[in-house]
Amino acid sequence: MAAIVKRGRLIAGVDQNSYLFAYRNPLTGALDGYEIQVLQRISLALFGSKDRIEYRTISSNERLQVLDTDRAKNPDPVDIVIDSMTINCDRWKSVAFSTDYMDAGQKVLVPNSSTAHSLADLAGKRVCAASGTTSLQTLAAARPAVIPVGVKDWTDCLMQMQLGQVDAVSTDDTILIGLARQDPNTHLIGPRFTDEPHGIAMQSDQLDFVRFVNGVLEQMRNDGSLEKLAHDTLGPGFGPPAPQYRD
Repeated sequence: MAAIVKRGRLIAGVDQNSYLFAYRNPLTGALDGYEIQVLQRISLALFGSKDRIEYRTISSNERLQVLDTDRAKNPDPVDIVIDSMTINCDRWKSVAFSTDYMDAGQKVLVPNSSTAHSLADLAGKRVCAASGTTSLQTLAAARPAVIPVGVKDWTDCLMQMQLGQVDAVSTDDTILIGLARQDPNTHLIGPRFTDEPHGIAMQSDQLDFVRFVNGVLEQMRNDGSLEKLAHDTLGPGFGPPAPQYRD
């Protein structure tokens, strides 16, 4: 963490194609969304300015590898990744996670013309998800079976569905809400069928930085700003877990 402060900027891996969550605002050309604003709060706590961030846009499949500190494989690792990443045991083996900053769950997005009401109704159909995600793994294990289709970015899934190349898109409902707002001819179906706690990923040996980020998130939970940001971005019913009060 001392090296980050000395450098004077935070190097962050982010998405630029998840509308509402992390996207390039067409009106300003700048990155915007829920995750970008959380990252800016971390920058503010580190440097006294929300703009001391070097953004590196990545795909879902690159989220772990950009944190790899093996310089032979990754000569210029990032400090932090905030990109709708579910906290799980396999990923803990290679990165360190913050506490949960957003509770999400996997659902399904379909065209308005679809008669499906749940994932089970899409048996034998093509369902799209980004490569390198737990969403694609869940689709591969679904019963009754669907045909998983992996792509680079979530906007690729939406385009393929618009072209009739896939029958549905399935991932965290927080991402699907953004896709649905981009295309009013689509809608979400069914209840959540997974729990997806989102964590901010950092290099596994940077435990002081992890503690610092957790402190920023805890402050945002306690002052209500994290919940307000979620509600303003996604609507009521979305947000982080409640603050954990201690005796």
